[in-house]
Amino acid sequence: MQMAIVKMSSFNLFAFDSNRDDLLHELQKFEYVHFEDLEEAEDLKDEGLKSVTVPESMVEIDDEIAKVRHAIDILRRYHSEETGLKAMMEGKPSYTFKELEEKALKVDYLSAYEDLKELASKVDRIEEEENQLNALKEELEHWIKLDYPIKDLKAFEQSKVFVGTLPIKLGDKLDEELADLEYSHVEIISEDDENRYLFALTSKDEADKLYEVLRSSSFSVVDLVGDGTPREEIDSIDLKLEQLAEEKGKIEDSIIALLKHLSEFEVVYEYLVNKKLRLSASENFLATEKVNLIKGYIPMDMEGDFRKTIESSGLEAYYLEIEEVDRDDPNVPVLLENSKFAEVFESLTNMYALPRYNEVDPTPLLAPFYLVFFGMMVADMAYGLIMLIATSIVLKKANLEEDTRNFIKFFFYLSFSVIAWGALYGSFFGDLIPIKGLVDPAEQYQSILMLSIFFGLIHLFFGLGINAYMHIRDRRYLDAFADAGVWYMSLTGAIGLILSMYVPVPAVLLTISKWVMIAGLVGIVLTGGKDVEGIGAKIGVGIYELYGISGYVGDFVSYSRLMALALSGGFIAAAVNMIAGMLFEIGVIGVIFGIIVIIFGQSLNIFLSLLGAYVHTSRLIYVEFFGKFYEGGGKRFNLFRSKPEFINLK
Repeated sequence: MQMAIVKMSSFNLFAFDSNRDDLLHELQKFEYVHFEDLEEAEDLKDEGLKSVTVPESMVEIDDEIAKVRHAIDILRRYHSEETGLKAMMEGKPSYTFKELEEKALKVDYLSAYEDLKELASKVDRIEEEENQLNALKEELEHWIKLDYPIKDLKAFEQSKVFVGTLPIKLGDKLDEELADLEYSHVEIISEDDENRYLFALTSKDEADKLYEVLRSSSFSVVDLVGDGTPREEIDSIDLKLEQLAEEKGKIEDSIIALLKHLSEFEVVYEYLVNKKLRLSASENFLATEKVNLIKGYIPMDMEGDFRKTIESSGLEAYYLEIEEVDRDDPNVPVLLENSKFAEVFESLTNMYALPRYNEVDPTPLLAPFYLVFFGMMVADMAYGLIMLIATSIVLKKANLEEDTRNFIKFFFYLSFSVIAWGALYGSFFGDLIPIKGLVDPAEQYQSILMLSIFFGLIHLFFGLGINAYMHIRDRRYLDAFADAGVWYMSLTGAIGLILSMYVPVPAVLLTISKWVMIAGLVGIVLTGGKDVEGIGAKIGVGIYELYGISGYVGDFVSYSRLMALALSGGFIAAAVNMIAGMLFEIGVIGVIFGIIVIIFGQSLNIFLSLLGAYVHTSRLIYVEFFGKFYEGGGKRFNLFRSKPEFINLK
């Protein structure tokens, strides 16, 4: 029983090098093939096989992809994309692989690309000139009050002009030092937060002295550019900017006229990326002078389709060998296959780690617990109904990518649990609409705490059971007893003894619990060091393993968060309603503000409740549950398709 991990077969395929392109084309249509990288297969290379040289056409494909991507980037700058809900509803266009190829091969994109490239180059040139003019204008704006032609500032025969900036904080020092100069005039033209913009006129006899005074105050010379006054130069720049803007507008109109080709460029891009993937796949192969060796993996139940695909590729001759993989081979890639319900929880498994091929897929095992725990933490009928209605509309109306659809379905399924727990607690926007529940969280919190711990007990015991199952499946019976059996005994006995402190328990049951716990503890000591050598070391490791009991205590306490989050969400909702109720008593204005408080407060509480439930339920799964049986670390099965960026590929 592989529990949702697709059984794999490995294959060895020998085919003529001349047939490689056609073969890869058909295999890409087939999609479900994972190539093994033979680059480091030294044993095969020792027999004379060599790595396949990357085809020269790869360079051409890269060049084509770069051109198409450049065209897409240009057009998307001028494309008004829909955002938000409307964009979600419309989604991306969908194609089969065959439709993608047929459409892409009909597109002659080079002419439009050359036009776009030329137009974009003109826009870039204009924008560069605009930036230069704006920088010059920004500099000249500090000197507008200097009503003198710039070209004449350096034309004096008996005088010299200094134009530049001086830090404001050094201005007082400069005033004192200028007092000793007779034939110098210094004027502040303007200033900003940091600098003063100075114009200084002096006789040539005093020029050196003035410059030394200015330099000692951190004066920086500014080289003004232009013929007329700063005001005249700015007016000239503004006129030039208007002309450039008009020219740029006409060019951009021409680019916008080419937006009709955007979808075509996107289709061609997706086609070329997949074509490149086909060519680069050959880097995984080894070859003789004329024959390629291809090794890889396919789903076992697709062997027949795989053979048909190879036959339909038109190979002149080939040799194919398919066999079931070794379950303990760490190189076998993992592909998950679950029911429609469990599939939406695969993101949780992927976020943690894919299972190894010889493990079980934890996805269908964690899904029911996640559903129950999440609902228990949020526990409000109104919140659940909002989730249900919103996700139902999106799933029905929106054209979604597969990953996005599964994410929405994830919350669609969770909404039912939220509604059920909300009904159990009698919560509808907290206590906004009174509903008679079976349990009152505010009064019966101890009962909810006990229920939370009980769920934790089931969850942890179930995890231990999976651990035992995996060992028994692999005929490691001692490991099953050591890793699960003795812990079942210890924990069950301890629970029996603890219960006897709170409820009447028959003496015989109390005695059984005590001896079962003792037997379990002895079993932990005797089996905890089963993997080490020496009796002393075995006993020492076994005694250390007893410390694991404290870990289980911590695990059980962790499940109290099921109660804590439910209570916190309910109390926040009730507090929001209380504030709104007080506002309602003020009058019409109070009613308006009360409604705003309810809408804002409840919306915030929904967000925090969902976020908190998502994070803390995931933690219970990853730490407490997975810690009992799951390691992960499997290799992902790489489908022979490129992940589309602009379309949905069916």
